[in-house]
Amino acid sequence: MDANRRPFADIIAGLSTKADKIRALSRAGYERSEIAALLNVRYQNVRKALIDAGASQPKQAPAASLRMDAPKKDAPAGAHSWEVLLQAGFIFIGEWLLGNDGVISLGATIPVDAGVYAFVVDDIVKYIGATRRGLRHRLRRLNSSFTRKNSSARVEILIAETLDSGRRVKVLVAAPQPLDWKGLPVDTSAGLEAGLVAMMRPEWNLRTNS
Repeated sequence: MDANRRPFADIIAGLSTKADKIRALSRAGYERSEIAALLNVRYQNVRKALIDAGASQPKQAPAASLRMDAPKKDAPAGAHSWEVLLQAGFIFIGEWLLGNDGVISLGATIPVDAGVYAFVVDDIVKYIGATRRGLRHRLRRLNSSFTRKNSSARVEILIAETLDSGRRVKVLVAAPQPLDWKGLPVDTSAGLEAGLVAMMRPEWNLRTNS
């Protein structure tokens, strides 16, 4: 946070509407995600208020195709690169898209299997997650999480903010087969997620920022 910014309470003092507060905070240098959290409003409401007020709207990245882009020649090497996941067998299924209403959607055919998913920005893995209920169920629910104050809502805001800046958010998935240990069930998706988070320390995973 910029120490030179005016305090939040001082900026909104005397302002009666959310739209006025959003515009005042934006002029004071607060990011859209910060404004949404401070005012307890949806990210897309912040975005719409600023666009209606004449704020510039970043150019949207082109819609995703289901063809996997080749990694850039200057793509970063090391444990944070999406190439680590691709080489291990993760599959690129598509990209998050940002609608005119500020709602995100996934332009992809999503597998129904339980598994692990990763969000990638500029060829860097930003988030790793796992689901027992199925990848399709989990990823389709992500764009309805703004009303809940949990990690899903936080990640959705990060996705929307990234897309709003004109950058792309790619999605990789893997569905490892269940295993057993001495006749006992092993949750391979949860284990893979934990191992990848420990190895890659993705920026958007709460547990790495705590």
